[in-house]
Amino acid sequence: MREVKSMQLPRILVFPAIALVAWQAVAQTRVFDPFLFPTAFAVLEKLFELVASGAILPDLASTLAKLGLSLAIGSVLGVMLGLLLARWEFAFESLSPAADFVRGIPGTALFPLFMLFFGVGDVTTVALAAWVCVFYLSLPVCRGLRATNPALIAVAKSLKKTDLEILLQVRALDALPRVFTGFRIAASLTLVVVMLADMFLGAQAGLGKALIDAAYTYDVAKLYAVIIVVGVIGYSLNRGIAVVEKKVVHWK
Repeated sequence: MREVKSMQLPRILVFPAIALVAWQAVAQTRVFDPFLFPTAFAVLEKLFELVASGAILPDLASTLAKLGLSLAIGSVLGVMLGLLLARWEFAFESLSPAADFVRGIPGTALFPLFMLFFGVGDVTTVALAAWVCVFYLSLPVCRGLRATNPALIAVAKSLKKTDLEILLQVRALDALPRVFTGFRIAASLTLVVVMLADMFLGAQAGLGKALIDAAYTYDVAKLYAVIIVVGVIGYSLNRGIAVVEKKVVHWK
């Protein structure tokens, strides 16, 4: 088992290694303007410099804090809304179309409205990112709970299970695959909103702000380096959720 796991890590690194080699080769041919397309070594050097000096740490910490807080708030409210829609037929019939409508509005279109309510800053970023998370998570929760196999519910009732026990032990477990799928989508979109908000809502710190600052100062190597960091965050977030899902939904 350990040998299999030890072989998986090099496989994960195969594509990044090939991409870096190809990047370096293309950059050295100077097909593209070297100013706009620096070599992979120059970007990695800048990345190591940012990490070693700690210059990127405040921006990284700020983005991770806003992302984590947005996901926490959005997840709690999203699950609560999903339970409400699944539990009461009237709520589902009346609110489900509205939730679909709201979910169809791009989060970026709501920037001006949230700025009017919360001003410019991190509060707006967290509020908007959490809003997006709520509506991309609540519907999978609702539909997962409503799609429970009736035979499972019938068996639970025959065993004299209460409604709460049926919800927690039958409906919730049966809905978990859909919930995790919805959460992965919600988490990815929450990261997108946090990054965009950091760019355009006057954040004091954040990776989005670091990207804009690098673009304004023509520090192209830093621009690419920060993009790599954002990519690592997105990949780690997605893989982390997938690992938790595999352990929790072990029967899938």
